[in-house]
Parts: sequence; structure tokens; C-alpha cells
Amino acid sequence: MLYKILSVGLFFSLCSTALAQNSYQIKGFVIHANTLEPAKGATIVGEKLFSVSTSTGAFTINNVFKGKYVFTISHIGCESETISIDVGPNMNELKIFLTESTTVLDEVKVSEKTKKRKAMEVPIVSQTVTKGFLNNNRENSLMQTLSKIPGVSTITIGSGQSKPVIRGLGFNRVAVVQNGIKHEAQQWGNDHGIEIDQHGIQNIQIIKGPASLLYGSDAIAGVVDIQANKIPSPNSFDGEVNILGESNNDLLGISAGLSSIKDKWFYRTRLTYRDYGDYKVPTDQINFENYIFELHENNLRNTAGIEADASVSIGFVSEGITSETVFSNVNAKNGFFAK
Repeated sequence: MLYKILSVGLFFSLCSTALAQNSYQIKGFVIHANTLEPAKGATIVGEKLFSVSTSTGAFTINNVFKGKYVFTISHIGCESETISIDVGPNMNELKIFLTESTTVLDEVKVSEKTKKRKAMEVPIVSQTVTKGFLNNNRENSLMQTLSKIPGVSTITIGSGQSKPVIRGLGFNRVAVVQNGIKHEAQQWGNDHGIEIDQHGIQNIQIIKGPASLLYGSDAIAGVVDIQANKIPSPNSFDGEVNILGESNNDLLGISAGLSSIKDKWFYRTRLTYRDYGDYKVPTDQINFENYIFELHENNLRNTAGIEADASVSIGFVSEGITSETVFSNVNAKNGFFAK
């Protein structure tokens, strides 16, 4: 039994010796051709053979039988290199040089349209009214101020109230929105105007044409969208005072506003007061629906009025969150001519 075990062990040792004598080792270096620096992490791949270069660029493939082999050497940022090796005795170390690859991108086109071009291509016509326009064209009411915009007019009710008309349509065919909330009062009758203090408004978007998908069925003719004012500058305190006056009806008024922000909290306040008498016209008679009105000292009787408005808001602003709560009240008494 002992002789059999020794015979089997001798047989396997002879086979291992013979196998070792018939296998070879491939050694080499992978180098960058431009800088002659070693290419660390290059892969050397052949049929059932594989190796990765070290930090010095060296690689080794063991137990390779005699014969001809094809290897592909690859490295990030370099062109792949394919080589053929005759494996046998007295092999020299390989030196493989890799050249940097050139990546050619397809043509990139950057195109943009001007704001004027975009506005022409939008199916609905809109116009932004800035605070500068409002200050330079201020009238007795907000809609009288906006009536200077093409396509926008107004139905004047007395001397201090007016209703919006866009492209000839008004009442419940025009939506009035302030800070995302619709004002319904102006849609009811001829004697109902917009209950909004025009002072302190910074931006208004006028949409001319159907906008029912965004603002509801009341926006068949268009929308007067009074947008929220900008958040005050960080850690700021601002104030504004507007003095109002007209000689025709002896109007005298004032509008004052304050805004401030500290850390993440801010507030805004505004008070407006206007008092005016009857309007004067260059005639002493008016023919209204076949009725002759005699005017005393050229005054249109019952066109005087008084208005007192107040609003206050408090808000919170942080990264990704902006919230503002607004309280406002408009109290106006306006006369109607010929009553």
C-alpha cells in the first residue's frame, strides 16, 4: 500500500514539473507615449488571460503556454493598443506605449429668442406694467391709469371708481386677480368698480385675449393680474410718501408705505387718504338724455368723494419657502353725476 501512495505522489510531481517547464511568464511595462510616465491601472486582456498594470506601469501574466497570443491594452484617456506576442523561452520584457485619445464631439448649437420674439409667438398677448409706468401715468383710479395701454379702456363710474374693459369686453368677461385671488365685486353692476388701492403696486400683467384655462371662465376677454410685490432686501427698512393733488376738483391726498425685513420675517404697511370736491367743466349746461342740467359755477354736482385705504402684511422667507399674509381694506364714498 505504501508503494502505491509513493507511486501516485511521484507521478503528480513529475506532471507538475513538466507543466512548469512548458509554461512561461509575460512581463512588461505600459507607458504614456507623450510624457513617458507609467500608465497605472491599464488593462492587458487576451484570450483567457488578464492583468492590470501597477503604479510603476509594470504587469505580469503567469502560466502562459508556448504559442502566439494577441493582447489588447487599454487605459482611460488613451487609444487602445493591440499587440501580438510569441510566447516561448528567452522572452524580453515588453514596453507598450499608449497615445492619448482625441474625442471629437458633434456640433453643439446654442439658440435663444429675445423677449420680443417670444411675446410674438405666444398665442395670448400679454403686457407687463411696471411701477415706473404707474407713477408716470397716475390717474384717479387704477383702471384709469391702465387705460393708457393699447387695447385697455375703462368704464368710469362717478369720479373715483372705474371698471376694466379689454378689447371691448368687460364685467364678468374680464378677471381681476391680486396676489392670486380673484376680485369679484367689479363684475356685478355698472356702479361697482375695482376695490384696490393703486398705490404701492409694483407689477401688473395685462393679458389680452382668452385666458379661461388659467383664470377660469370669467377671463374670456382678458385678465388684470396684480402680482405680489418683491420681498424687501435683507435687513432693510424702506419708506415712501406720495402727495396727491389736483386743481380741477381740489383733490388733496397722501399715501404712505413702510416695509422692513429682519432675519426671515418681514412686514409691509400702507395708508392712503384722498378727499376731493366736484369737478369743474367749461360750460354751464349739460344735455344728458334730452334733459338739460344747469351747472352751478361750472361744477358737476355730486362728483365729489372721499377714500381711505389701509393694508398690512406679514411674511416669512427662507430657502425654498416664502409665505405672506395680507389684510387690506378699501373704504370709498363716490358721488354719481346727475343724481
